[in-house]
Amino acid sequence: MTSKDSEIRKEQGIRVFVDAHVHIHDCFGLQEFFDAAARNFAFLSSNAASTTFHRYVLCLTETNRANKFEELSRQADDNSEDMRTDESIWSFKHGGSHTCLIAAHPVLGQIEIVAGRQIVTKEKLEILALGLVETLEDGLAASDVVKLVIKSGAIPVLPWGFGKWLGRRRRAVRNLIDEFGDGRLYLGDNSGRPAFMADPAEFALARRLGMRVLPGTDPLPFTSECDKAGSFGFYVDGVADSEDVWTGLRTMLQQGNGDLHYYGSLESPLRFLRNQVAMQYVTRVANRREAI
Repeated sequence: MTSKDSEIRKEQGIRVFVDAHVHIHDCFGLQEFFDAAARNFAFLSSNAASTTFHRYVLCLTETNRANKFEELSRQADDNSEDMRTDESIWSFKHGGSHTCLIAAHPVLGQIEIVAGRQIVTKEKLEILALGLVETLEDGLAASDVVKLVIKSGAIPVLPWGFGKWLGRRRRAVRNLIDEFGDGRLYLGDNSGRPAFMADPAEFALARRLGMRVLPGTDPLPFTSECDKAGSFGFYVDGVADSEDVWTGLRTMLQQGNGDLHYYGSLESPLRFLRNQVAMQYVTRVANRREAI
């Protein structure tokens, strides 16, 4: 990068592509996961005509039973633990803050990895905490979880999930929108939502109130989902260029600045039905194991 490029990036900011709902499941090969994410981001950014400089961000949303961010942080502490294949190497380094890591590849470029948590509330809703390293206890009231995430400085997101915004939980969702409709809470969409399904009514309600929707892939725990990261999300222009772009992006989101542009496709009907059947099987097996 030339000094002129650096001046332009500093003056105009950069375009940041974000997948705001990412799981790195144990069944995923890390090499394949980051290869796919890099290619997905590169494909999408090449189709978004712009002379703006690009950066790519994956926001982890880990349960209390997972901590891939800590695992990758240990690899960043010891760069000799690169992931090697015959064709490529991914290495990791710490970003400009404790919430970020940088995955670097000699050909495919860099991806910023942002720490984050997924908390199950008393109402059986999920709240995402983008930019949070520490764990939060499951089982707390949804309103209290959102307040704790806001207090931590992270971004709270209430993600859509199939069947999770129905019945009693739908009233809980509406209550959260009423309470935090001033922009402190975000709703989340994900690529697993079937293309034949209309947008949830809550999305339109939230937007009328000035709330924003942050999309992400939300990969399921199947090897067939390993290539999804980076393929569904949003991009925003004018983000401050720095060692980690999450700091500038988080500030823009919290202040309500910058237009969000969505990218990617929703799930095909066949793959959606297949995944739902598979998830029902996985859930039943897990419940049986817990009962033993």
